[in-house]
Amino acid sequence: MKREKHTEKKKKSFRIQEVKRLFHETIKGKITMSVLALVIIPLALLGIISSVLNNHSTNSTLKRNMTATAKVAAERVEWEMTSYRNLAEDLGMTARLAREDVSLEEKQKIIDERVEVNGLMRGNILDKNGISIFSGEDFSDREYFKTAMEGHSCVSEPIISKTTGKLSIIIAAPIWEGGVFGTQVVGVVYLVPEETFLNDIMAATSVSENGYSYMINKEGTVIAHENMESVEKGENSIKDAENDSSLKALANLEKKMIAGETGAGTYRYGGVRKIMAYAPVENSNGWGIAITAPLSDFNIETIVGIILTVVIVIVSIVLAGNIVKKLADSIGTRIRLCAERLTELAKGDLHSDVPDFEAADETKALAEATKVIVEEIGEMIADIKYLLGEMAVNNFDVHSRATDSYVGDFEEILLAVRKINHSLSGTLGHIRESADQVGLGSSQMAESGQALAEGATDQAASIEELLATVNNLAEQVERNTKNAVSTSKKADDIGKQAEAGNAHIVEMTQAMDKISTASLEIANIIQTIEAIADQTSLLSLNASIEAARAGEVGRGFAVVAGEIGHLANQSAEAVEDTRSLIEAAVSEVESGNKIAEETAQALQSVIGGIAEIVKAVEEVAENSSQQNGAMQQINQAIEQISEVVQSNSAAAEESSATSQELSAQAIELNDMIEQFKLADL
Repeated sequence: MKREKHTEKKKKSFRIQEVKRLFHETIKGKITMSVLALVIIPLALLGIISSVLNNHSTNSTLKRNMTATAKVAAERVEWEMTSYRNLAEDLGMTARLAREDVSLEEKQKIIDERVEVNGLMRGNILDKNGISIFSGEDFSDREYFKTAMEGHSCVSEPIISKTTGKLSIIIAAPIWEGGVFGTQVVGVVYLVPEETFLNDIMAATSVSENGYSYMINKEGTVIAHENMESVEKGENSIKDAENDSSLKALANLEKKMIAGETGAGTYRYGGVRKIMAYAPVENSNGWGIAITAPLSDFNIETIVGIILTVVIVIVSIVLAGNIVKKLADSIGTRIRLCAERLTELAKGDLHSDVPDFEAADETKALAEATKVIVEEIGEMIADIKYLLGEMAVNNFDVHSRATDSYVGDFEEILLAVRKINHSLSGTLGHIRESADQVGLGSSQMAESGQALAEGATDQAASIEELLATVNNLAEQVERNTKNAVSTSKKADDIGKQAEAGNAHIVEMTQAMDKISTASLEIANIIQTIEAIADQTSLLSLNASIEAARAGEVGRGFAVVAGEIGHLANQSAEAVEDTRSLIEAAVSEVESGNKIAEETAQALQSVIGGIAEIVKAVEEVAENSSQQNGAMQQINQAIEQISEVVQSNSAAAEESSATSQELSAQAIELNDMIEQFKLADL
């Protein structure tokens, strides 16, 4: 009980500290945080929104401008290539280059003039087999040659020149027969501009200090870059991205380029966030141009704007914090004083002073309400202490001395104390009456319990004698059951042995049948041998007749025929003897077979009788087993009855003793109730 009171006291102290913390620490904080939130959140949202909009506007404008620049660069490349192609096509329609009667010197002069006028590197003419008419070199494996021979002018990607061994771009066009477009192609003319003319265009196309431009072909390989080394290496980000995941974003943009799309996007390369705009080069073999630059080259103004926004927000927070602190102090301090007094009241302090301060707002009403609470609760607690103190000294004829303090819901406390007083007074009165009745009833119950215990003891002795008799009978039934089961098993074993003997007799009968069948087959064979002997004897006789006719010449043959006849006679006699023996054996086999059948029938009858005996013995065993089970159930029932009788006997004795003790307790209880002074109800 003391431990529970201590635990409850600790819980109450914890709740008091929690209330103190809430009112002492968080009221001021809530006011401060609420007002600051009204300032910080709008300013922060304004700063974030303005920064995001500014950044979005900058990026959108940057993408549009870079995309437009990429288009312009692509158009310039297209214009340059178109100019070169027009120049090559114009040469292809020059009749003197197609005529065979024009000397090589004159054709070379025409090419050199065009090269010099247009600032080209060199030019060349190839025949229909791809052989240079000037140097005899073979260019038949070049794609530009094959394309021109099909009647189309083209601009090649950067390739290693067979003439100079340097990276070059070839502009090729077909030479038409007679210089007439659309006739038969008789050769190819190609021109070689400055090898860096595309790189120069890329170098001239830049949108920032750290930005650059480049071109890729339809496979994604770099064909123009301000850094010539990238072109010579044949860099390809799409292929490199298969092994380097950091290049996937760049590879996706370049895939859009080679698909002929125009647009812009961002990617990260070497840890730097970059923006790239791209556009296709029209009338090319799937070329695309890209302009890229770090985003940091364009976000300086945005960063400065964000910094200014953060500074403004911080300054606003500081100013708002000072203003809110003063407001929170003026309200929070007064609430804290009232909260501290209420906390002391919760601890049981009814005598400390209540805070009083000058104010024209709700805090003044809070202080007055605190004062009323402390005074009225003090009077109520003093009155409750008086009432409970009187009841504690067994005086229930007591009344409240401060009924005016119990106002509102507090009135229920006084009513509850009165109900407790009346309830205890009534209960004690009823207990007094019940104690008298319990004393009288317990005496009567003690006498009845004693008589019941004596009868239960006699009944238990009778049941024990019955249980011993039933146990003997159960043991006899169990022995009969075991004997019947043993006899059933022995009869079953004899039946199985008889069945085995019957099976052997059946097998012997089947063997006798097989012997009889074999004897008949041997008889058939003997008949065949007898027929052979007759035929042999007949042949011997014929041979003897023929030998006699032959005279002296057939005498030797007659001797052989006589021997054969003698053997035939012996075979006939042996056959007769064998037939006699087989017939006797067949007769004996039939006799044995008949005896075996009679033996099998007799055994079958014996087996049937044994089976009936086994069935009867099994029924006897089963009935004995059921009787044994019934006797065991009867034995268990009698044991349960014996236990119940013994339990009743013990309970009757305990009930008698309890009744006597209850009578004594009722007398003692009545004496204790006489000590209370009860109110009149």
